[in-house]
Amino acid sequence: MNRKSRWLALGCCLALLVCCTAVSFAQEKEPTVGQSVGNVKFPAPASDADAKYLGLDKAREFTLKEIKAPYVLVEQFSTTCPHCLAQAPIMNQLFEKVQKDAALKNKVKFMGLGQGNDANAVKMWKAFQKIPFPQIADAKSTFGDALKFHPYPVSVLLDKSGKILWVHIGTFENADEALKEIKAKAK
Repeated sequence: MNRKSRWLALGCCLALLVCCTAVSFAQEKEPTVGQSVGNVKFPAPASDADAKYLGLDKAREFTLKEIKAPYVLVEQFSTTCPHCLAQAPIMNQLFEKVQKDAALKNKVKFMGLGQGNDANAVKMWKAFQKIPFPQIADAKSTFGDALKFHPYPVSVLLDKSGKILWVHIGTFENADEALKEIKAKAK
C-alpha cells in the first residue's frame, strides 16, 4: 500500500468514526420533565465532608433515596467543557441563593457529576472553580446512562424516586431565573 492509499484509508476510518459517534448522540433524546432516572447508584463522593452534606454516613456509593433531602439538583458536566466552565460560577451563585433561602435550604441538595472524568480531574475542577457542593467523578458516565443523555452541561432537579421535575440543558442565563424555576418545583 503506498503512502497516498494509507492516508486515504486513515481518512475513511476517521470519517466513519465521526459518523458513528454523531449517529449515536443524535439518537439520544433530551431529558424531559416527568422522565425517570430510576434509583441510580452514584459513585462515592470525594470526601466525608461531601458525603455528610448529602446526609450520608461516609464517602461511599449511594442512591437518591439515601440523600437526606426531598430534592436533588444534579449537574452533569465535564472538566474539559468550555460551557461547563462558564456555568460553574453561576451554579455557585445558585447554590448560595438556595443556602440563604430558609424554605429551600434543607429541601434541595446539590451535586455535580463529572461525566467521563476521573477523581483527580474532578478534585482539581472543584478547587479551581471554588465549588462549595459535592463534585463527584463519574468516570463510567453512570448518570448519563440513567438519564439516557450524555451531552453537558445539563442540570436536573430530581425527587427521591428519580423523577425529573425540572431540566435545563446548557448554561443558565443567570442564577435568579434558575432559582425561580426550582422554587416552583421544590414545594
